[in-house]
Amino acid sequence: MDLIKFNGTNEKLFSRIVISELSPKTTLIVPETHNALVIYNGEMLQTLSKGRYKLAEIVNFDKNDALLEIIFVSKTAKLKLLWGTPNKFTLFDPVLKKSYKIGMSGEFEVQVSDPRKCFLYLVGAETDLTADALQERLMSRLVAEIGDALSKYVVENNVRYDQIFMLRQKIANSALDRISAIFQKDYGIMVFSLSISNIIFDEDEIMVTEEKVCPNCKTKLSADAKFCYNCGERQEKLCPKCHTENQANAKFCSNCGERL
Repeated sequence: MDLIKFNGTNEKLFSRIVISELSPKTTLIVPETHNALVIYNGEMLQTLSKGRYKLAEIVNFDKNDALLEIIFVSKTAKLKLLWGTPNKFTLFDPVLKKSYKIGMSGEFEVQVSDPRKCFLYLVGAETDLTADALQERLMSRLVAEIGDALSKYVVENNVRYDQIFMLRQKIANSALDRISAIFQKDYGIMVFSLSISNIIFDEDEIMVTEEKVCPNCKTKLSADAKFCYNCGERQEKLCPKCHTENQANAKFCSNCGERL
């Protein structure tokens, strides 16, 4: 084979060509859209950018049993992958003071940033790294980071369980920068977008058995809520005489009888 060039589309992150018959005249053409990894008898020699290369200047053609592999790595292809929590994880509702379990799923979009690192840690001996295979290898790390980001966001912003779906993109955005930095460092992969599309939780675990309604904004609250989590309105009347907390609609103090 005297000429090696990429003839595929730019839809895959990786494409592998295996050459068993080598010639001193063999030329490699790397298109502008790709980098090329040169692997000779299992050893990664170079990462080549766009251009025309004489392989005799890169590899040793003296070995009869030599095996040459060229891995074309797309510089522009972005691949959308699905993610989901295999098991629900536990969160704590800071308003209701209850723990509950939640499951989530969505999409994330990746692109190769470091071809050499990505090949070493994600591709290896794969003839063709499929979307499913890449998704499987990245999934557990991604889900763990999303879980940490979600827990942190809920605590720092006092998010009640029934507000999570409305805030799902803000939660995803809070995890995106950290996930992208980790994936670039460890796998040579950039994460461009992250979405949370579905949320499932065990509602029976967090049902409020007793509720009261905020007199100001009519939001349903737990029976022991002292302030409305929606508008901040105080939910008890404080007795001016004995400082006992009474229900918002109380006319007299339940402890000393003082008119409220």
